[in-house]
Amino acid sequence: MNLEFITFILYLTIAASTTIIVGQSLYRNGAVFLERIFRSSPQVVQPLNKMLLVGFYLMNLGFVLAFFTQKTAAIHSIGACVEFLSTKLGIVYLLLGVMHLFNLFLFITIEKRLNKETILLENI
Repeated sequence: MNLEFITFILYLTIAASTTIIVGQSLYRNGAVFLERIFRSSPQVVQPLNKMLLVGFYLMNLGFVLAFFTQKTAAIHSIGACVEFLSTKLGIVYLLLGVMHLFNLFLFITIEKRLNKETILLENI
């Protein structure tokens, strides 16, 4: 079997499984965070959490597949295989981290706005 083919199979397997594992973890643990933010309307928490999970999967798996097709160099040795996997997976994991931080920032902003609105409504 060709070393390039094995490398690509390893890349897809590792990147996809990591995306699924991280997505499930965010889904389970993010529900508590969303419940806190949307405590005035708890009925939106579960559907929103599911939509976030689907969006997370689509964004990350789409990036993994698009990035997969941009091969940079020929893979003719185990060292080149490890270098390819390290570079490609490192960038995928950085993207996962940036997306997670962006989502946290977004929901913290939403929570602050909802709290301000709640305080204003209570003072009326």
